[in-house]
Amino acid sequence: MARAGGRDRGICQRKDRPGWWVRVYLNGRQRWFRCDTKSQAKALYGRLKADIREGKFFPEKFASRKDITLRAWINRCLDGSTNRGIQNERRYGRRWSILLGSRVITQITVDDLRRIQAKMRGKMRATKQDQRQWTDATINRHFGYLRRVFNLAIKDGRLDRNPVSGIKFLPEASSTRFLNDEELMRLKSVMSPGHWQLVAFAIETGLRREEQFLLKWKQVDLENGVLTLPLPKGGRTRYVPLSEGAKTILRALPSILESGWVFPSATTKGLPLDSRNFMRRVYEPALRKAGIEGACWHTLRHTAASRRIMAGVDLVSVKMFLGHRNIETTMRYSHLSPDHLRQAVNKGSLSGAESPTPSVSNLDGDNSKSRSEALNRNQNRNQARTNEAESSDVIDFVVRPAGIEPATLSLEG
Repeated sequence: MARAGGRDRGICQRKDRPGWWVRVYLNGRQRWFRCDTKSQAKALYGRLKADIREGKFFPEKFASRKDITLRAWINRCLDGSTNRGIQNERRYGRRWSILLGSRVITQITVDDLRRIQAKMRGKMRATKQDQRQWTDATINRHFGYLRRVFNLAIKDGRLDRNPVSGIKFLPEASSTRFLNDEELMRLKSVMSPGHWQLVAFAIETGLRREEQFLLKWKQVDLENGVLTLPLPKGGRTRYVPLSEGAKTILRALPSILESGWVFPSATTKGLPLDSRNFMRRVYEPALRKAGIEGACWHTLRHTAASRRIMAGVDLVSVKMFLGHRNIETTMRYSHLSPDHLRQAVNKGSLSGAESPTPSVSNLDGDNSKSRSEALNRNQNRNQARTNEAESSDVIDFVVRPAGIEPATLSLEG
């Protein structure tokens, strides 16, 4: 029997909400379901009432599906991302959207990812058929990003298992490229003094590219000789000690009176210097002109660490200087230390010599002649290093009462 006014039971239109709505009651609880047309709503209402009578009503059966495509989920993750590497995330996201963007995330399998990994490794450059388009490290970065995207889906309840967990990441060649003294002199000779200051400051401080180009004067404490980097890579505020060379560069910059940025843009007032623009227009052409291959801006950070290790600074101090969270990251420079392995291997030697240079504890007793000879050798070695430092135009060894300050580029001359 039709209801008064021609209205159907359990079917209505809700204010400010499109479509037709079905309302049913079960155990005193009200549930709503949306339909596009009235005829759909009437059919759904009849089906729901029949299921309730037969005890087969399960609301999740009629709920909207939670399936989402990889492209839509990546876009949602990018919208909420606050990471420093958002540009890289967008690039990786575009690539995965092309490869698997139309697939529902719950349907992506380990086999699908393995096939894509093999395809990436086999893809060659169009101009050079003997050269791969992507290195193993680049492929690993793509899969590392996809792993984070799927982990967010697991936290949101959209996935039960991360398919990237079944992928074996490719081994990466470990090489730490740094510039030696001769390369630094060639690079300095082809750059203007103003541009060289940015390169020298990177080696003096060991800052990452964005940390340096986005540095503000309010983060610089010249009186105490320290930089404050709020929330850099690693998520913790870092304090970077300034060498005398770094302080000399900062005092000579005209921006100290003209801008809030340490390295401001020369064309747009109020903005910092564009690091990518400086790389493309100044730094990379200078590397080519100087004949330096296999180097990038991050090479300067490796150079800052390598020079200090070779000057005798211990690994723990270099770790704190660079802001590494784990000592394993700093250990990549350990082979540059002149004595770091020599003493270790001699401790297990059959000759019984623990160190190539006798220590004071080994010279106690009546062997005063051996003590004297050892001390003389140490003095001669230290004097030779001092003379070498004084005669060098590139390296400046500084020792102060507060401690050892790492060897840095000399900006004099």
